[in-house]
Amino acid sequence: MRAETWRAAAGRALVLGRLRYVDRWLTAQPGTIRANARTDFISATLFGAFGGLTIPFIPVMGRRLGASPLEVSLLVASSALAMLLSLLWVRLLRAADPVRLVVWTQSVGRGFFLLMPFVRSPGLYLALVLLYHGVASAAALGYAEVMGAVYPQDLRARIMAMVRIGMAAAWIAAALLGGRRREALERPAAVEAWRALRQDRRFRRFLGAFFVFGFGAWLMGPAIPLLLVDVLRATNFQVGLLGAATSGCWLVSYYQWGRLIDRRSAPGVLTLVFLVGTLTPLVYLLATSPWVVLLAGASDGFASAGVDLGWLTALLNYASAGRVAHYVAIFNTLVGVRGSTAPLLAGLLVPRLGVRAIFALAAACTLSGALLMRRVAREGAQPGPSR
Repeated sequence: MRAETWRAAAGRALVLGRLRYVDRWLTAQPGTIRANARTDFISATLFGAFGGLTIPFIPVMGRRLGASPLEVSLLVASSALAMLLSLLWVRLLRAADPVRLVVWTQSVGRGFFLLMPFVRSPGLYLALVLLYHGVASAAALGYAEVMGAVYPQDLRARIMAMVRIGMAAAWIAAALLGGRRREALERPAAVEAWRALRQDRRFRRFLGAFFVFGFGAWLMGPAIPLLLVDVLRATNFQVGLLGAATSGCWLVSYYQWGRLIDRRSAPGVLTLVFLVGTLTPLVYLLATSPWVVLLAGASDGFASAGVDLGWLTALLNYASAGRVAHYVAIFNTLVGVRGSTAPLLAGLLVPRLGVRAIFALAAACTLSGALLMRRVAREGAQPGPSR
């Protein structure tokens, strides 16, 4: 059997084995929880197929289309720029049903990608990506409300992890396929959200640690496609394989992270997650071949799964009843701040310092974030308001 055939067969076996395990695990849950989880699982799998075909390639394809380093930075920062709208969304959509909010914003946002075949300039390409993220970002508010309502706290992180296994499995297949192509709520307001932030000291420290780590992660975002395209000369297949490596590590780590979070505290697990995430910029800093960066894809996948589960689980514990949207809006706003400033800063620094220096700065930030999160974890396993 040729090596390529063997790798494909091994990948399918891993994915199918995980999916069978997911099905058996869901079958053992109570009826209502099982039905909600199955629906959530199918939805996440379909999103994985969409995401795997689009997200890993957005900045790279922008560069191939002729995007400048600044435009590449904006492409990387696009999802974070959209999160700056979070406090506005939570006010405008205060009466929206959470489930419908998720469905309609995601559907309309993804619809913008139907216009991609007609794009011939990096400016229009950037505009469509920004529109997608701008509309789809509102879904996070509804999704957090739904997760808090339909899953019990002692099972929530594990169910969310199992659901994301389906997303990651579909993402793997879609990323590899893409690489084969040719070259009802209380009326919230900003003042109320920031009042909650001022009153909750532990939450502030949690946000501070997350901000420092996330700033490093966003800082290296524009440097990755610049390194892949301009320095390492990666092919589309190698870019797709990098995305698949990231998703494969999502696949095998979501449940483990979820089980750890359910047994321990989210800040405690996030400390380990941030340390794993620090490996990503270090690998890019030292990489001399597109194949070496697969190690960065692996560490990024492990860290991304832990971050994905950790932030929402922590917020659901910090927020009191009826305040989840406020906390999510605050968190997303800060994601927007760091995600819109860090990539732009990288775009300005690359011509002066070189692309490798950005990864060194990113590693310093992610490691600092891990140390700060360790301090948060030491304050107690059960987060709550501290006045």
